[in-house]
Amino acid sequence: MDYEEAKAWLCGERSMTNIIPQDPFETWVVRTAQADAAMTQQAYWIVRAHDDGLVFHHGGKGDG
Repeated sequence: MDYEEAKAWLCGERSMTNIIPQDPFETWVVRTAQADAAMTQQAYWIVRAHDDGLVFHHGGKGDG
């Protein structure tokens, strides 16, 4: 996950809804919520690392 994607997760613009298999359907909502929570947590740490100066944001794909 890069910085821009992380920001999108934190803004609520991303979800794993279309990626998590629906079978078994009874647990699909819970599994999706768990995956979204994990991705949001990862996004938080990526943005936090950037804000703390531990890593640096590069302008676009392929530039480092």
